[in-house]
Amino acid sequence: MTASGHGETSNDGRSLASSLRHRRLAPQVRRFGKQVLVRWDTLRHRRDPSIRQWIPVFAGARSGHVAIPSRAIASSRGQAADFVRHRLVLPGDRVLDVGAGNGRQAIGLLEIGIAAYTGLEVVKSSVDYGNQVFAGHGHVRFDWLDVVNPMYNPQGRQHPEAVVFPYDDEAFDFAVASSLYTHLERLEVVERYVRETARVVRAGGGAFMTFFRSPPNAVAADAVRSVFREDDIRRVVGTGFVIEDAVGGHTTGFHDQWMLYL
Repeated sequence: MTASGHGETSNDGRSLASSLRHRRLAPQVRRFGKQVLVRWDTLRHRRDPSIRQWIPVFAGARSGHVAIPSRAIASSRGQAADFVRHRLVLPGDRVLDVGAGNGRQAIGLLEIGIAAYTGLEVVKSSVDYGNQVFAGHGHVRFDWLDVVNPMYNPQGRQHPEAVVFPYDDEAFDFAVASSLYTHLERLEVVERYVRETARVVRAGGGAFMTFFRSPPNAVAADAVRSVFREDDIRRVVGTGFVIEDAVGGHTTGFHDQWMLYL
């Protein structure tokens, strides 16, 4: 090997090693930065009574989606109000949150007076965390769905296309799945989740689901950002629900999801 060839190989090796280190470190750096923002936001709103009671829900989160408390609380309240406007949820309802994460969605729903909130989640640490921080906030519980997901639960026991939600038929009045179907990769998995959601929601109950659709996005079987054809979404969702309204999802923006009110 010539000297120049050895030099090029060495540089490539260093470049590859640097790239691998970056891939490992980047998520950790982002998470650390997010936690710094959480602490800053907590201090900033520590005397705000409309936010203060919910800050502990976010302040200790170390798994799942780490959210800025004041933004997450405002988003949860806004979505709950939106569900009420669409007549999907009422005070006294029993609500299922499929893909609940650390429980952000529960805040607005509890404030409008639902009777019970159940969060179904594949990340076990988020389930344990949710049950801890929502203790004392009414009838709230989080259940672990031990299903295979390459992004969130790669060692899961259940196959996603055959998953069974651990609830009786018609156990809930309303089900929400925000940013869940955007990670399920395959249409047959979406179909199973929709079927299970329809099974556990009472006749005449409502649901809310979000998707990345094609067009405008390119179809993608990716756990980070799953995209399905609009016709396929309509067909699958239509097996269990009637689409009453559809909003958003008109661009390829990373967070621009197609919101279905069912």
